[in-house]
Amino acid sequence: MADAAAPAPFENATPIDWDGLDALKFAEEREAARALPGKSGMDARAQSRADEAAIDLVRRARATKRGGLMESFLQEFGLSNKEGLALMCLAEALLRVPDADTADDLIAEKIGSGQWGKHAWKSDNWLVNASTLGLMLTGSLMEVDAEAKRDPGDYFRRLAGRLGEPVIRTATRRSMRILGEQFVLGRTIHSAIKRGRAWPAPQGAKPIFSFDMLGEGARTEADAARYHQRYLDAIAAVAARRQDGPVERVDGVSVKLSALHPHYHAVNEADVMARLYPRVLEQAEAAKAADIGFCLDAEEADRLVVSLKIFDRLAREPALAGWNGLGLAVQAYHKRASAVIDHLITLAGAVGRRFMVRLVKGAYWDTEIKHAQQMGWPDFPVWTTKPATDLNYLACARAMLAAPDAIYGQFATHNAYSLAAVREIASAYGHDAYEFQRLHGMGEPLYAAAHEAFDLRPVRVYAPVGSHEDLLPY
Repeated sequence: MADAAAPAPFENATPIDWDGLDALKFAEEREAARALPGKSGMDARAQSRADEAAIDLVRRARATKRGGLMESFLQEFGLSNKEGLALMCLAEALLRVPDADTADDLIAEKIGSGQWGKHAWKSDNWLVNASTLGLMLTGSLMEVDAEAKRDPGDYFRRLAGRLGEPVIRTATRRSMRILGEQFVLGRTIHSAIKRGRAWPAPQGAKPIFSFDMLGEGARTEADAARYHQRYLDAIAAVAARRQDGPVERVDGVSVKLSALHPHYHAVNEADVMARLYPRVLEQAEAAKAADIGFCLDAEEADRLVVSLKIFDRLAREPALAGWNGLGLAVQAYHKRASAVIDHLITLAGAVGRRFMVRLVKGAYWDTEIKHAQQMGWPDFPVWTTKPATDLNYLACARAMLAAPDAIYGQFATHNAYSLAAVREIASAYGHDAYEFQRLHGMGEPLYAAAHEAFDLRPVRVYAPVGSHEDLLPY
């Protein structure tokens, strides 16, 4: 492994204003949002074409009636009604319930709070309908008696006593496990690769994968060492079954830096560089040796700059020179996202390589909002409205597509308009140095429609790998 004691200098290096970049997270939102519409580069005609394409995609997707169990489940229950929220809370909370009695109380409370009869036989997925019937019976909210309506939780507990609490507890846990595992491609990297390679490939549209080994936020040094080895094993497994073609057309691996250090925070930067950096460098060297993609995943806003410093240092490593598989995920809901893209373009020019940049909208929004409120910050580090995030996504996409020598764009979205708009923006630059991505277990109908409409390829599937217990915290 290369010496990690000091970063390697590169020619014509200029100091990076990390503090200036960090300060952008508190930009005044209204003023910053006013500049977003013009940054996508789409005029009225381009927007109209994207609108029409998106509407066509939605119609095609609805007509296919394709999709996984979780997608069908969310289409029926959603997260905006009592039933959907109850089930998501139950799925996550059951992992931490310490004993059977508490689990029974939790199930009674959550299942007893929903009106499951409204959802009976409404889904196109037979398993969702069967699950709904089970929830109706479990929650016992069909037309029964006045007492059940007054106190459904108590009624359920008495019903559970008649049927046998272990039976209901086991059935509910199993239902939650089935739903959760729709997001996991395999429990091990070997099973995930095998399952992914076995997928049918309509008209030659074989997907490629970015494997994400579940397990983040190491709490001890032993955790970090274990996760490090899991990443090395995953890289070795992907390398052993590497497809033919350039790095952009083969499977890769995504890593979370918080899995490699028990206190991965900006205030611990010196220790992070001393202990975490050698691990991620060893992983990157292994990925380079196999010429596969290696993406540093995005995390919370407070960790953005320290993650950029690690990426910046990796980009200058002599041991990684000449390899275009080094990648970074950028979250468009950050106010700093455009500045991050600009920094990556400058860095790519300085080190003479192209980076793989995965643009997502973001996954920690509620945490970021609450943390900013708790800290009494003058503003939020993320956009507080979805339209602002969507516009910023397109602004970042335009900047990425305008620099194909510096960035290979990887656009992760399940939104029909975002997909259509990115294609519209790309057409203005006349190159195909980009790809789309979706999360395993979601977006399948949309991308099946896009393949039918545009012969869209390649599409990379971001595929979590691990156990049910690791999935729900993720």
